[in-house]
Amino acid sequence: MKKSLIALSLALTTAFGANATVTYHQPYAQMETNLNAYGAGVENWEEARLTQFTMADSHLYHHHAVIPAPIDKMPIKVVGGLDVSSIYIDDVVPGKKISLYDVMRDRASIQNYVVMNKRGEILAEDYWNGTDKETKNHLMSAHKSFTSMALFIAQEQGLLKLTDPVGKYIPEFKGTKWENIPLQNFADMNAGIIDLPANREGYHWGDFGAGTSGSWDSSMPSVVGYNGLVINKEGKLVPKPDALGNLETFSDYLKAFAAQIEPKFEPGFAYEYKDLNTEVLGTAIVRSSGLTLAEFFDRYLWSKGGFNSEATMYVNQVHESAASGSMNATVRDFAIGAWLMVNGGKNFKGEQVIPKAYIEQIINGDKIVKEAWDKVSYEHGIFPTAFYKNQWRTATHPVSGRTLSTMIGVNGQYSAFDHKTGNIIAITGAYRQPSGLQMVSLYMLDTIFNIFDHLDK
Repeated sequence: MKKSLIALSLALTTAFGANATVTYHQPYAQMETNLNAYGAGVENWEEARLTQFTMADSHLYHHHAVIPAPIDKMPIKVVGGLDVSSIYIDDVVPGKKISLYDVMRDRASIQNYVVMNKRGEILAEDYWNGTDKETKNHLMSAHKSFTSMALFIAQEQGLLKLTDPVGKYIPEFKGTKWENIPLQNFADMNAGIIDLPANREGYHWGDFGAGTSGSWDSSMPSVVGYNGLVINKEGKLVPKPDALGNLETFSDYLKAFAAQIEPKFEPGFAYEYKDLNTEVLGTAIVRSSGLTLAEFFDRYLWSKGGFNSEATMYVNQVHESAASGSMNATVRDFAIGAWLMVNGGKNFKGEQVIPKAYIEQIINGDKIVKEAWDKVSYEHGIFPTAFYKNQWRTATHPVSGRTLSTMIGVNGQYSAFDHKTGNIIAITGAYRQPSGLQMVSLYMLDTIFNIFDHLDK
């Protein structure tokens, strides 16, 4: 690796301060080399065809922040009692059955999972595709739910208010139609973000996913280091140029977005899944606290929540992270995130970590988010009995009536809790078809609801 790159990375870390608990790291060159043998690397790692190579420990081929393992860890006890290989469901071939173990490992391309009860005991877990208990799985958009936890913690700390207009924290939106939209609308993804800037030519997500332009445009993740950093002609470490040009910071992106895109609807009218909503929330956290996103997580969430292991986030050259999908964590810690929700936001010592009101809003929803669900997004066609609140989806099974709330990532990252029993399932997948009917059927209907039903018998 080039000496100038190493020197710059060390300088950035030193400039932050020697006493920092969060540390910042360069990509591991050997990891990139190993991936290149399969045609994969930091430039194209999120392509669906490559996910089974790239979802585990993906921070290692990115510039990344490491959030240290907490001192106070939630005790983990494996009690067993659930054998997914003994659960059979109807196969697609009439008259045949298939074990849930085979469905999860083979058809759903699940990399690992944990089933936990409300007491924090592990009832079942499996690790496939070379992963283990310490593998840091890329959480994709399930990171959004952790960001929303941090957002409400920031409100509890008096740093911001969800009723505040976004322009208070995003001056790049001043003088535009975005300026006076409350933060809460961005938390519920009904702020009116429908259209996005154009993608770079050949961008592999294309128009997949939602509305008119996918869930994000190619420039937004690029500017926060999602596809690596480069040395420019001046010898400076910067994000790769993209459709909007040579953007160096997320502020540059916000200015470019606001200059060409306006809200499509009035705030609250239509739910539409756009990652920029979450990035607005992350920016509000960062600017109101004076901390990077990784540092805020470390101080207020990760160190207090009873998580067991390190977590990581991709970063750019100024330590900005995507709030909507840069986090990597073990599947056990992914489960602990939902366990905190089940236990009213309190950690294993009974200390309040996540505001209780935040959890109640997610469980119950409200009239606005329920009416906004079917206005634009394709999601209501797949799961009509659902709503989106505070960066979580809450869904009721159309037959059994069982209700769960879940974090969701695009390639099968779920951490769900059952409203009735408090049981928890955390799954990190590498499903090669992002989102859509097949993934929802395999992960939610065949696996998650099925296991919750089985445990409830």
